[in-house]
Amino acid sequence: MRGLIAGALFGAEIYVPYLLIRDYGFSAVVAGLALTTAALAWAAAAEVQGRIGDRLGNRRITLLATAQMIVAFGAAFATAAWHLHPAILIVCWALAGSGMGLVYPRLSVLMLAYSNSGNQGFHSSALSISDAVGSASTIAAMGLVFLAFAATGAQFPAVFAVAVLLTLLALVPGLRLGHARERV
Repeated sequence: MRGLIAGALFGAEIYVPYLLIRDYGFSAVVAGLALTTAALAWAAAAEVQGRIGDRLGNRRITLLATAQMIVAFGAAFATAAWHLHPAILIVCWALAGSGMGLVYPRLSVLMLAYSNSGNQGFHSSALSISDAVGSASTIAAMGLVFLAFAATGAQFPAVFAVAVLLTLLALVPGLRLGHARERV
C-alpha cells in the first residue's frame, strides 16, 4: 500500500508546479507554494494521526487518507482538463499532503507492530524499498504517459488520472488493515 500511495503522490507532485508554471504563468517560487501547502498539511495530519490515530482505527485512517488524496488528484485532473482556477489545485493539493500525513506514518507503525523483534530491521528495509520502487517506477510511468499524451494536449489530466487509479488500487490492501494487536 505504501509503495502505491508514495508513487501516486510523488509521481503526481512533479506535475503540479509544472502545470502552474506552463499553463497559468506562475513563477517557480509561487508554483512551489502549492507543494509547501501539502508539506504543511502532511505535518499537521501526522501530528493528528499520532495523537488520535488509535481512536480512529486503521481502516478509517486508510479511507480518510485515500479519499483526501483522490479528491486532490481529481482536483488536479479537473484543473488541468478544464482550466479551472489554479487556487482550486493549490488548496486541494493540501488534501494530498494531509492524506499522506495520516496514512504514511500509520503504515510504518503497523509494519513494526506486525513484526517481531527479530525481523523489524528486515521489514523496515522492505518498506523503504517499497517506497523507493513505488516512487521511481511511478515517476517513470507517469513520464511515459505524459509524453504519450503530449500530442493530444491531455498530458496533465492523464498523469493525474494515473494517480487516482494508483490510489484506488492502494485501497485493496489498505482496507484489510485491522489492529496489529489482533493479528500478532
